[in-house]
Amino acid sequence: MAVTFVDAAQAPFEALWTIEQGAHAMPWSESLLRSCLSTPYWGEAMQADGVVGFYLFQQVLDEVTLMNICIEPARQGEGLGSVLLQRALSRAVEAGAVQCFLEVRASNLSALALYQKMGFVEDGRRKGYYPTADGREDAVLMSRSLT
Repeated sequence: MAVTFVDAAQAPFEALWTIEQGAHAMPWSESLLRSCLSTPYWGEAMQADGVVGFYLFQQVLDEVTLMNICIEPARQGEGLGSVLLQRALSRAVEAGAVQCFLEVRASNLSALALYQKMGFVEDGRRKGYYPTADGREDAVLMSRSLT
């Protein structure tokens, strides 16, 4: 499957917004997604017969934080998440980053498995950080060296 990448800020916002809403049980607000498409944030949209996913980083000096990464629900399970995350990490290195941080819902087992496969390790947890439909759940804090 051929995929291409474009600057997330240049991708059709409606496509990103639709993916965000479908990929997460508790998606970001429209205003938050829009705000992460400009400095100091950066990222790319993955295209394969239209936009199928995206990632967004915040960079401070030589560290990046993966703010968001998602794949269109209908395309999940095809290995696109691995392709997208590998691309994101490569681009972070090109941007001079030496460390990558992220947080993920403790219930997001597929994301946790992907991050672990890509060399991320758990650094800690924020207890009860994320809202859920029936309460709260932990945020798993993870990091990976990029050198």
